[in-house]
Amino acid sequence: MGLTDYRALLIDCDEVLVDRDSGVWAALQPLLDSRGGQPSREPVLAEFNAVVATLYPRFTELGFSGLLCFAHRQLAASWGMHASWEEGMSFARSAGNWSLFEDAPGAMLYLRKFYRLLVRGDRDSEDRGVLCDRLGIVADDFISLAEDPHGHKLQWGELLPVLHVTRPSVGAQVALDRCLIGRNRTRQPSPCAAEYCINSMADLVAQHQLSLRR
Repeated sequence: MGLTDYRALLIDCDEVLVDRDSGVWAALQPLLDSRGGQPSREPVLAEFNAVVATLYPRFTELGFSGLLCFAHRQLAASWGMHASWEEGMSFARSAGNWSLFEDAPGAMLYLRKFYRLLVRGDRDSEDRGVLCDRLGIVADDFISLAEDPHGHKLQWGELLPVLHVTRPSVGAQVALDRCLIGRNRTRQPSPCAAEYCINSMADLVAQHQLSLRR
């Protein structure tokens, strides 16, 4: 199916539109400064993600901010340090300031001329409004992974065909065609493990423009 044949895009928020890893790394700096040494970014982020994964079953109880706060405190404890609740919540609230990838705003502006844009991610309700404004979508088009992980609240029949724009590390959790964005890869694997494999949102725009010319 060509890109121009889809009616909607279901776009994952973090690491597709929002530079989550850079946001987490920046917010961890006070803790890392106290720890000392010169830790490498990737191992620290891998350790943080492992802690988040153990806490995720409690998402409904904790919310996104609570999950990040507990992850921060557990990470500190694993390093033999103590982090206060205030420090944990300061870390958690940094999520509202995580930056968009440079190509995301322009790509969203272009793509919404051709598709209904749905964004899928983890955010507390009080943070969604600002994020939706930054992305140029209405609040109803932000789909909470915690509240609706498989998109059951959406009437897919009214939107189909839908293309799921996601990261290579995310499994096919939604029964839709997929476009894999490997922002940190020097080149995409061949053959592609989905309908499309691209390097950025800007690349998606370029591929769509090519499709229009065919």
